[in-house]
Parts: sequence; C-alpha cells; structure tokens
Amino acid sequence: MRHIARVLLAAFKAHLIATFQYRVQEGMGMIGLLIESLIYLVVWTTVAEARGGEVGGFSTDEIAGYFIAWMFVRNITTGWSPYAMEGRIRRGDFNSLLLRPVHPIFVDTSEMLASKAVAMITVIPAMIALALVFKPRFDLVPWSLLALIPALILAFVLRYVLMYVLALTSFWTTRLAALFELWYGVEFFFSGRIAPLTVLPEWAQQVANLLPFQWMFYFPLELLLGRVQPDEMLFGFAMQVVWLTVMVLLIRFVWGRAARRYPAVGG
Repeated sequence: MRHIARVLLAAFKAHLIATFQYRVQEGMGMIGLLIESLIYLVVWTTVAEARGGEVGGFSTDEIAGYFIAWMFVRNITTGWSPYAMEGRIRRGDFNSLLLRPVHPIFVDTSEMLASKAVAMITVIPAMIALALVFKPRFDLVPWSLLALIPALILAFVLRYVLMYVLALTSFWTTRLAALFELWYGVEFFFSGRIAPLTVLPEWAQQVANLLPFQWMFYFPLELLLGRVQPDEMLFGFAMQVVWLTVMVLLIRFVWGRAARRYPAVGG
C-alpha cells in the first residue's frame, strides 16, 4: 500500500505541475463553467420571476444560490472523460500503462484530483463574483455542511467509476461518441445539473430516484444548500453506497475481460 501511495502521490504532483503549465487551457475551461452556470441562473431566475418569485420550491435568491453552489459541486464531482480511453486504445497507449505496478484507474484518479485542485483557484473567485452580482440566499446548516464532505467524496468516486466503466466499452467499440452522448443526455436531465429536480414533473422525479445521477450531483448540492432533512441524508448516503458497490463490482467484471481483449484492439 505504501508503494502504491507513493506512486499516486508522484502522479498527482507531476500532473499538478503540468496543469499549471497549461494555464490558458484551464482558464478557458473555467470560463466555460462560469458561462454555463450563468446561463442556467439567468434562465431560471427569469422563470421564477415570471411565476411570482418562485419555481420548484426555490425563490429567485435561492435559485441564485443553487447555481452558484452548483459551480463548486460541479468541479468536485466532474469525472474522467471516456474519450480519453478511446484515444488510448486506438493509439495503443495501454501497452505501457499495463506494465505499471498499479491499476491505471489510480494514476488517472491522481491526475483528475490535480486538475480539480488547480481549477478551484478560479472557481472560488468566480463564485464570489456571481454572489456579489446576484445576491444569493444560502441557508447553511452546520450538520449538513459536515455531511457534505463524505457526500462529495462518494459522489466523485461514484461518477468517476461509472464513467470509467463506460470508457472501458472502448475495448469493444472504438467509436464511443454515440453511447457517451446518450448517457450524458440522460445524466444531464436527471442529475439536477440543468435545473433543480423539484422543477421536473412528478414522474420524472420518480425516475430520477431510481437512477444514480442525482446521488452524484443533486444530493451533495442540496446538502450544501441546507435543504436536506436528516432522514433524507441517511437515504442519500445509502443510495450512494449501493450504487458505488454496483459500479465497483461492474468495473472489476468489465476490466478483466477488457484487459484480455486489448491485444486484439490496441497495438
């Protein structure tokens, strides 16, 4: 374990340095995140004002708080892009990765965490700027903020593992775009990313409760906003653990078969 920890720490440091060298690229990514959040904020604030100052149980200032907090949670829970796996397989890059003493997912995780650490340098100032303009309302609850920490960790790991499982399908098809776009579209709608789930029709909210997406995004976001009751918190953690268990078992199953198939697909 110590050897693996040293390898992961070295990968984290190396990618952290590399990320700082591409400041323009990181800056453009953060501008995109800011614009996306701003669009949703303006749209739903306008909808709330048109409906008398409230939509889906959110007032206009709570909508502002939702999409400002959205930036923080979005950065923390962002997963690894399946397109990177597709490129690796086509180029035969897995030859060297499979020779390393640790599973590629751990090194990839270290690199992802380094990117998040750098991104947070710009996310926090962007959140402050939006807060000064839109005057959001945050009902911060101490116990809910404490619960937010493990919820964010589980949300990130769940989404990361789920996307890694999706990425591994590249061993069977070298064109992942259609499958990923379908998955991404479903997640986009049922995760709370485009709007609070309470604005959806009742049937859509029921469907969302059966899918993993809200536990990767909406649940920790609601904790941050103090809109979760203790019993709902326990249920949310239970769903995160259940879905994470499913994904870990699935990635173990898929990885063994994908690695054996690799010589026939890669280089």
